[in-house]
Amino acid sequence: MRTRTVQITANFVCVDLEINVTDITQTSATVSWSTGETEVDSTVVYYRVTGTTSWISVSAASQSTTRSISGLEPGTEYQFYVQLASYGETLTSDTVTITTGKRCTMAICTG
Repeated sequence: MRTRTVQITANFVCVDLEINVTDITQTSATVSWSTGETEVDSTVVYYRVTGTTSWISVSAASQSTTRSISGLEPGTEYQFYVQLASYGETLTSDTVTITTGKRCTMAICTG
């Protein structure tokens, strides 16, 4: 009986992808993420109004760890997540939910 030895080399990426949404205003928010020392080929931030089905995608520079999102509606709940490509694998963060600030005019805030 003949046997054959095969050597397999594989690179596995083990990354804890953390996401935060800060600097929330009436119409904008800043999404940030942390990947440790992992090299990233591409980064996309996804967001949508909570309860809708269509996600809006916004690219970020591959080595960036923040992306400002503008054009949001005041007093609206949004969901965000980040997806990275690294070493041929796709890594996706958990979803974070925020509510933008309310629109205020003449010291009266409205939704």
